[in-house]
This record gives sequence, structure tokens and C-alpha cells, in this order.
Amino acid sequence: MVTLDLVAIGERIRNRRIELGYTQQYVYDLLDVSHNHYSRIENGHVGMSFETLLQLGEILDLTADYILTGRICQQDSCKFITAYNKLTPKQKTYIEKHILLFTESKLN
Repeated sequence: MVTLDLVAIGERIRNRRIELGYTQQYVYDLLDVSHNHYSRIENGHVGMSFETLLQLGEILDLTADYILTGRICQQDSCKFITAYNKLTPKQKTYIEKHILLFTESKLN
């Protein structure tokens, strides 16, 4: 079972924000939350909604998994997911069908 450590979550958020050169004000304005609430998130005093988590991930270019647990996906998986997310819906359907064909086949 994964236990969420709000202090560690706040540290990951703060470290990435600083790494990107963003101010707290820049981030909390984009999130549309108060300065006090954002500061409390970074200091590990409160959690956040799913919506805030997803927006924060977009702003800081971090996955929700990394923000919450500190786990980084494997390099190959990250490359695949990044490329997949750039596809059109039609392209995604095509790729998904082919992946299913490969996983159902008996090819070695």
C-alpha cells in the first residue's frame, strides 16, 4: 500500500518549480488557487484536488505518479507515452489494434 507523504510531495513540487525558474505566484496564478493554499501544498500541510494535481503536472511537466510517489517511469515507457499522446485519435486506434494483435499472437 502506498502512503502519501505530503511533505515529500511538497518538496518535489517546490524543487521542480525552482528548477524551472518559476515563482510561487506564477504557479498559483496558473492554478487559480490562493497564495496561502499553494504555499501550504509546497510546505506539506495540505493535499490537493485531482484537478489541481493534473494542472500542476502540466505546469511543471511532471507526472502525477512522480508528484505523489517520487517514482519515475522507465525511459522506454516515457518515450512511448509521450509519442502516443501526440497522435490523432485515428492514429491511436490504429496503434492500439496492432498492439492487441501482437499481444494475442504466438510470435516469439
